[in-house]
Amino acid sequence: MAVYHGCWDLTFHGLASFDLLGDPLWLTARTLILSSFLLLAGVSLVLATGGGLDAKRFLSRLARLAAAAGAVSAASYILFPDSPIFFGVLHHMAAASVIGLAFVRLPAALTLAAAVAAVLAGEHLAVPAFDSPWLRWIGLTTVPPNSNDFVPLLPWIGGVLAGIGLARLWPGIGTGPSGPNLLTRALAWAGRHSLAVYLIHQPLLFGLFWLVAQGVGMDTPQARNFHASCVASCTQTGAEAGLCDSNCLCVRTELTKAGLWDRFIANRLDDQGRRRVGDAVLACGPQR
Repeated sequence: MAVYHGCWDLTFHGLASFDLLGDPLWLTARTLILSSFLLLAGVSLVLATGGGLDAKRFLSRLARLAAAAGAVSAASYILFPDSPIFFGVLHHMAAASVIGLAFVRLPAALTLAAAVAAVLAGEHLAVPAFDSPWLRWIGLTTVPPNSNDFVPLLPWIGGVLAGIGLARLWPGIGTGPSGPNLLTRALAWAGRHSLAVYLIHQPLLFGLFWLVAQGVGMDTPQARNFHASCVASCTQTGAEAGLCDSNCLCVRTELTKAGLWDRFIANRLDDQGRRRVGDAVLACGPQR
């Protein structure tokens, strides 16, 4: 998960050009990572309720999940106003935790059948009525919303239900001894504090790669592609290559000053941002 997010950050900041949304290998990686995340959430729910439901502890965990999901949404609306996170993995896990309580005492076969049904419904059903902003989180929308992390109830709750069913088939799960070496102890610690790890690692990686992007300036694949395309378009108008080179560098500088460069490269500008790009182009034009 951290590696995937790191690659996303590298691409967003123009330090790499991973095709995360189009390359079948990256799409498969995302599916496997998210599926394992939700599968373990289902297993954990069974372990947490093995001796009966501790309502106080469950509600405390649910409140932390909901608060974390709200914080992620708030940050995304600030950073990515064109593609905010309104129902990401944390939102999903909060909802799935409540729904999953209905399955932790049911026969494993029934829960696994429900998991399969959820996946099939999410993959093959699409109803226009669910295109409403208030219903998109269910997953039956005909047009996927533009969001940086959309994990709708269907089909993804199938992963949580599969985890519950598999844990019910394995009564001794979670009772084995901890590993003796440092690596296994570190992994166990991260597992016990998975929410904190999830919330902290991405801001750290995002901030680190932002600093790197500021340091390398134009020397990134996206920056070079922009500059070459800008100069080519400029020279086609009859302007001299030297002046075009200067003008295009000016545009990059103005966008960076305005805090628009990352969103411009990632094609995540809103209408106001696009107008400000136009203003930068005019300000840096040959008339200077």
